[in-house]
Parts: sequence; C-alpha cells; structure tokens
Amino acid sequence: MNYKLSASESEEILNKWGITDLEPEKQIIKIFEKVRDIKFGHIGSREPMEIYKAGKGTCSGKNFLARELYKAVGIETKDMICLQRWKDLSWFPDDEYGLVDFPEELIEKLEEEEIVDFHNYILLKINGEWVQVDVTIDKDLQELGFRTEIDWDGSSNMPLCFVGSHKVWDCGDNGAEKKAELTAQLPQSIQEARSDFLSSITAWIDQWREE
Repeated sequence: MNYKLSASESEEILNKWGITDLEPEKQIIKIFEKVRDIKFGHIGSREPMEIYKAGKGTCSGKNFLARELYKAVGIETKDMICLQRWKDLSWFPDDEYGLVDFPEELIEKLEEEEIVDFHNYILLKINGEWVQVDVTIDKDLQELGFRTEIDWDGSSNMPLCFVGSHKVWDCGDNGAEKKAELTAQLPQSIQEARSDFLSSITAWIDQWREE
C-alpha cells in the first residue's frame, strides 16, 4: 500500500471529471468539489484509486485522493493530521460548527469513553502560501449537522470538517504512516473505542442515505 496514484490513474480521473483542460485556478476548485462530494463512508481502504472507484471514503482516503490529483496538476501539497475528539461534534455549537444529530446509540458511546482520533487533511501551496483544505465531508451530510465547505474560492484557508485541536502534525507526504504511528500510541481501550465508533458512525450514515 503506497496511497499514491500513478500518472495514468491521475490522468484518467482528471479527464473523466473534465478537469484537464480547465484554467489552473478552476482546476484547484474543481478537484476540491469533486473529491468533497465523494460520499463519506468506510470501505476498508485508504487507497486513492479505490476511493475513486467506490465513490466513498473517510478522511484519509479522500484527502489522499485530493493530494494526488493536486500533485498531478502541479500543486505542491503536504499531508496534515490533527487530534480530534468525536465528542466535539455533539457539544457546544459555535459560529463555525453546529451539532451533529447523532442517534442515541452513538451519543451513549461518546459518553462511555473519551474517543479521540487523528484527522487527515491537506495543505496546498497556492500563490506562494500554504492553504488548508479538507475534503472529508460531502455536501449531503450538512443535513445531519456536519460541516463542509461550500463555494470555496480556491485560495483561502477553510475550517476543518471536524473540530480539531491545537495538536497538529506536518506529515510531508506520509500522512498514512504518521496516522498509523499515532494511532498505535493510543491506549488499547481507546483504539478499540475509536474503531467501534468509526464503524458505527459510518453504518448510521449509510443507513441514513438509504432512507
């Protein structure tokens, strides 16, 4: 597993999505919008090509796919990780983040254990400045209270899809490896709670989409 796209795979996706012939500024926005609107969900893989083919992925796979496509059009990128608490999606809304309408089962899980995770996103070098980008959450999930960016201008920092902490790691081009390293350092009980919650939240979202 290298979490990369080959040149031919990148070209295939960019052509399929009508990005290749766009002006550079429009390419930046279009890549974001197309990957953002891949469904947030669990497929058991973070490989960019598998995310593209399945039309579904979580933060790691979707942001790795975006990274590879940005690199293919000549944009410098960095993998980033921040520590997040899943509980923050259901506590204390502010001007940027509302509350996710979790079912009681998920709320109980959040109350039983402090569930933390390591959230992947990316930085893009645009006009000489590093810009924060997060493609994790698709537009449909706004109905449940999740946050995502709409009408991005292609050059401004965007808030993360999940509330992050000030614990941030610049991973260069190795976001997958760093995430595995950080996750392995969590206590076993939190690793298990994290895995269980991710399975539960994505199953709930999948069921919601089918209704």
